[in-house]
Amino acid sequence: MKPLSFRLRIALLSALISGLVLVGFGAMSWYLLYQQKIESVDTELRALGTRHPGWLANRANFDRFNDSLQFIFGQEQEGKVIFLVKDAQGKTLFVSPRWPGTVLPSAIDCSLENAPAPQIQTATRAEAPDRSGQPRWGVGKGRGGAGRGLGPGRGGSQVVFNKIPRFLTVQNPQGCWRLGIMGNDELRLVVGLSFDAAASDLRRMRSIFLVTLPAALLLVGAGGWLVAGRALRPLRSIAQTAERVTAHGLDQRIPASHEDREITRLIGVFNGMMDRLEASFRQATRFSADASHELKTPLTIMQGELETALHAAVPGSPEQQVFANLLEETHRLKTITRGLLLLAQADAGQLKLALEEVNLSTTLDALIEDALILAAGLNLHFDLEIQPDLRLRADRALLQMAILNLLDNAVKYNELEGSVGVSLTPENGSFVLTVCSTGPGIPREEQPKLFSRFYRGDCARQRPAEGFGLGLSLAREIVRAHGGELTLRESRPGRTCFELRLPAARITRL
Repeated sequence: MKPLSFRLRIALLSALISGLVLVGFGAMSWYLLYQQKIESVDTELRALGTRHPGWLANRANFDRFNDSLQFIFGQEQEGKVIFLVKDAQGKTLFVSPRWPGTVLPSAIDCSLENAPAPQIQTATRAEAPDRSGQPRWGVGKGRGGAGRGLGPGRGGSQVVFNKIPRFLTVQNPQGCWRLGIMGNDELRLVVGLSFDAAASDLRRMRSIFLVTLPAALLLVGAGGWLVAGRALRPLRSIAQTAERVTAHGLDQRIPASHEDREITRLIGVFNGMMDRLEASFRQATRFSADASHELKTPLTIMQGELETALHAAVPGSPEQQVFANLLEETHRLKTITRGLLLLAQADAGQLKLALEEVNLSTTLDALIEDALILAAGLNLHFDLEIQPDLRLRADRALLQMAILNLLDNAVKYNELEGSVGVSLTPENGSFVLTVCSTGPGIPREEQPKLFSRFYRGDCARQRPAEGFGLGLSLAREIVRAHGGELTLRESRPGRTCFELRLPAARITRL
């Protein structure tokens, strides 16, 4: 799975953190608002119960209770206030006509705890202290009996709430109710207020929050995307400069930026590193070129002297064998020196090409004849598919060196009675040469190092075939100097294929 980009991760992380904060803030706000609504309703319930305890004073007027409620609260509140009266034994004395049918009065637990002393009861007025010195809270005389003042009426007894009120929420299909349970040692008063309006407000706020949350997260994510893009802009400049850094472009530097101190320091470190790399590379390239150039003359002299001594030696003598071995090693040193010189020139961008018109088909046929001579002892079979009369402008000697290296490897690292496949065809306006061979193949772990200089795999070291690890790297530099590319197209047990490709601009068809 492809990893997400750093910019996208920053945007998603910003949205995630903001989402968690918003959800937490919204949940806390909703909870506090819910508690405020509950407390507001509980306060109103407590006020309804304790402000008119005379409702419990005259039991003979319970049948007129509902008329009194409608008179006090009006028609608009009808059905939003419910009452239930029970005695201490749990017997129901009065139930509002609007009491929810799904809420059984007998199922409501009206047990209450005694209030701690000093007791605080609310009534219509305060009377004189009793014998114990405590004030007596009772009900005043109502002006119209139970019909108006909801007091006990004339001659009614005093009512005192000496129990700790209890509140609970009841949910049923007909709506949501908040119930307040108050009373004394003899009676229990259950006052209920409809919680539908408050619940509707809470649901509306929750819906608004849930609808606006994705939009808010989208805005936060977009903001994080923009901020991350702005923060990564200097890094993109660094990446673009680093992409242009090659052996021919070590002079590339990142423009200084004074926007951020951290980025400025990073740019300074990168440019300093490039200065050191350029100096080291120039020194190594100059050394390779100078050393290779200086070695050419003495090696040429040594070759001439050895050839003279070899011809002057007695045939079959030990001296002749020594001279022959030394001459062979001298040829090897000259080959390595020439390869190093060409590589140094390619690294410095100074590989000079003697361009001329080359018939690749004819050149390839001649090189295959040389490969057939090399493969004589292995009994190899050659499968050829060469398009005739393909011509291009190239350096004949260098291009022959690159192609011969591919053919030579296909022969040296093949198997007995194996095969070599050579194909030369135009393809999509390009010139494509494919060289395939049988054999053990190149291990996967060695394939990335295949074009490294002086690298020889385990298979190459175990075979008696000659080589010094510069052939493929030199062939690739030659092909690149011609504007093409050399790659390992396939390698597995039994088959290995190299592909050499040149751009169409250098190809002409007669």
